Amino acid sequence: MKYFSLLFLFCLFTGGIFAQDIQKVAKAKADVLADVPPDTVKKHWLVSGTGSIQFSQASFSNWAAGGQNSLGLVAWINFRANYHKGRSVWGNTIDLGYGFNLLGKGNDAKYNKTNDKIELTTAYGYQLDENKKWFLTILMNFKSQFDKGYNYPDDSTVISKFMSPGYLIGGIGITYSPAKWFLVYLSPSSGRFTFVMDKALSDSGAFGVDRGKTMKGEFGPYMRAELNKDLAKNINLTSTLELFTDYLHKFGNIDVNWSLLLSLKVNKWLAASIQTQLIYDDDVMIKFDPKKPGAPRTQFKEMLGVGLTYKFK
Repeated sequence: MKYFSLLFLFCLFTGGIFAQDIQKVAKAKADVLADVPPDTVKKHWLVSGTGSIQFSQASFSNWAAGGQNSLGLVAWINFRANYHKGRSVWGNTIDLGYGFNLLGKGNDAKYNKTNDKIELTTAYGYQLDENKKWFLTILMNFKSQFDKGYNYPDDSTVISKFMSPGYLIGGIGITYSPAKWFLVYLSPSSGRFTFVMDKALSDSGAFGVDRGKTMKGEFGPYMRAELNKDLAKNINLTSTLELFTDYLHKFGNIDVNWSLLLSLKVNKWLAASIQTQLIYDDDVMIKFDPKKPGAPRTQFKEMLGVGLTYKFK
């Protein structure tokens, strides 16, 4: 677990350095082309992103009121690479996050995972109107996690891991983008696949996959709305809402995945952020009592942090 966390941090720092190198190269090219007439220079790629590392720490010694030593870390990066040439638009997003805390001292410290996210999205669109608002779009989205998950305080029973679950959704639809900071994608016929590659989880029928199977396929309408807007000079709001229902099984039971990130930037390097995620999946059973069957429930996660943040574009 600790080695994985260090590897993730290393990737985050090197990713930030690489992004700065891209910016330096782009600036050098711009200086070379400064004397070229503007009409002859076209920029087709737009690269942007945000990375953050946030810490929390508490230490106690002979503290009469009681308390437990703790060390927490959350790191995340959101990277976007968008291509636009003529009527063709190709958008790519990488959204990664990992967080943990250590409770206690030395070898007795308990490791708890607080965040774990992999999400990759790619979408190709062909412009349909002269106002550049409507696009015929092919979209694919993949979600999973890096590390094993446990039903804390039980840290011996694995309830999730990489590709258990994994989600892949893809389809053809229409994108409406009335402004640069907002778009809605709607597909009447998308395929959604749930993967559970771990044998123990597969045998238990976790995440809606039939017992003993490693994949479940669904087919139905899918909607994805994205918002990325600066509310003020140093305040940015990013939000994604996904809705899906299966034509062939319980049509009308809508799966919801809604994430939100509010960033408040203090200066170039320091920022605070609030992250929330709400999920409802009719196929995922949540258990409160291991002796009783579970039931679908609304899942909610919230994280508040202050730390080092770098934004590039």
